[in-house]
Amino acid sequence: MCKWNLQTIIFDAILAIIINTSATFLAGAPLVFASWYTFTAVAFATNIVAQLIVPTKTITSVLTRPIPNSTDATLVAVLVENFIFVTIISLTEAYVQTAGIGMIEAWLSTYVQLMLIGYIASLVLVFFGTKIIPE
Repeated sequence: MCKWNLQTIIFDAILAIIINTSATFLAGAPLVFASWYTFTAVAFATNIVAQLIVPTKTITSVLTRPIPNSTDATLVAVLVENFIFVTIISLTEAYVQTAGIGMIEAWLSTYVQLMLIGYIASLVLVFFGTKIIPE
């Protein structure tokens, strides 16, 4: 379970907006407020529930323990967290959008790009957002 504070909630909202907006553009869907807002809410809620269930801090701690440099450890930790959450969020959104029919194809069509976008956005938030938005 993650540490809940204002910064975490704001970062989650920012990432939900970035991931959903990117997924919309990558899928070639029109950017219509009603569906954009709905799927951003799905991304945000899915992320919150995943944070309650998946012990990402424990996972990243174990995987980064052998990495001596703190910056390198942070890069790996953010990559692992991004992998976990983008996978869960994008699979959930693919299911909601397709009702399961063609879900894997829809998911795979944007997954790699969303991983890259999510990783870059997460790095920006970790290295710069923490200076703007205090815990």
